Amino acid sequence: MSKIDVVTYNGSWRIKSHIETIRDLSFREGNDSLAYEKYDPDNIDGQTWLVYVDNELAAISVAEASHYTGDPDIALRICRLHIAKKFRPAWLGMLAGEHQIKWAKEKGYKIVYITHDIHNRAINAMYQHKRYGAPITELQKEMNYLWHTDWYQSLKTDFNRLFRVDENSDFLQYVYYWTLEDGYVWLPKTNMIDIEHDGNIARKMSNKEILHGHA
Repeated sequence: MSKIDVVTYNGSWRIKSHIETIRDLSFREGNDSLAYEKYDPDNIDGQTWLVYVDNELAAISVAEASHYTGDPDIALRICRLHIAKKFRPAWLGMLAGEHQIKWAKEKGYKIVYITHDIHNRAINAMYQHKRYGAPITELQKEMNYLWHTDWYQSLKTDFNRLFRVDENSDFLQYVYYWTLEDGYVWLPKTNMIDIEHDGNIARKMSNKEILHGHA
C-alpha cells in the first residue's frame, strides 16, 4: 500500500523548494500553468497543495479566489494542476479535492469549481460521472475508492455555461462545481458564456461556432 500525503504550502523554504521542483518539471512535461507570471505561491489569493507518494513529490494543485468570475469572496477555482508523468494515470489531482473543499468551507466560500477543455473527452467523462477508466497501475487501484466518496459524487456539471479565460481567446472549458451552502445559486459575473449544452458540445460545434452564436 502506498503512503500518500497531501500537504499545504506553509511558507517554509522546504515546501517552497518542492514547489519549484515540480514547477520546473511541469515545464519539461509541457505544462505552462505554473508559469512565473501566472503563479507565485507567496503572492496568491488562495492556497497550494502538494501530493506525495511514498515521500516522493507527485502532484501540485492550487485553489485561487475567483477573480476570473468577478466574485472572489464567493467562488474558489481549482487550477494549476500538474501530475508528474511518472505517476500518471493515478487521479492524484482529484485526491487534493477533498482537502480543498474543506479549506474552502473554513474560509467561507460558497462555490468551488474546476474548468476543463471541452475537447478532452476522457477527463470530462470523469468529471461528468460517465466513465472513470479501468484502474491499471497499483496506484490507480488504490485510488479507485475516490469515485465512491461523497465529495466526488456531489461534483456537478454546469450545463448552462462555458468558461472563457480570455475574451480574445477561443479556448473554451466546461465548468464543474461544488455548492458549499445549501440552496445557494451561483451567478458568476464574468468570463462565462451562457449556453445550454449536454456536456458533449465539442462533438457538435467548433469553438468558433459556439462563440459566433454568442457574440
